[in-house]
Amino acid sequence: MAWKLKLQPTKTELIHYSPHPRKKYKNPVSIKEEDTTVRLLDSTRYLGVIINKRLNWRCHLHHIESKIADRISALRYRSISAPNPNPNGKTMLNIYKAITRTILIYGFPVLLTANENVWQRLQIIQNKAIRAALELPIYTSVEYIHTLSNILKIKEYATKLL
Repeated sequence: MAWKLKLQPTKTELIHYSPHPRKKYKNPVSIKEEDTTVRLLDSTRYLGVIINKRLNWRCHLHHIESKIADRISALRYRSISAPNPNPNGKTMLNIYKAITRTILIYGFPVLLTANENVWQRLQIIQNKAIRAALELPIYTSVEYIHTLSNILKIKEYATKLL
């Protein structure tokens, strides 16, 4: 039976999954397609989720943090050209939900299996964004900002979506 599978070597990537960071393979696999060797990478992006060779989500979290940093800055320093220079908290929380939370929860079904440290880092990002939206100082309690904003913590919200 022929599958008639046609690989595009320029778009195909290869990852060796390994539980140990320094483990070297005695016979590493290399795939050659149309006189082109498939690239061996440490991490790859699949449907918007970055997967690395140790499956610890470090690359994905770094990508989320860098992507959200600009949005948190936009929440913190609203545009001067806005018609209402001092919007209320409800409006800012709606903006937070639209531009920040969507990035945080993208790919959450895969992340539900991640360890608690991954969720703690995502929670820290969410807390920063809510503080920026409500113009609260960085020392404001996490419980207080979630009570004030009436927004669930990110893991609770993700499990509720299922």
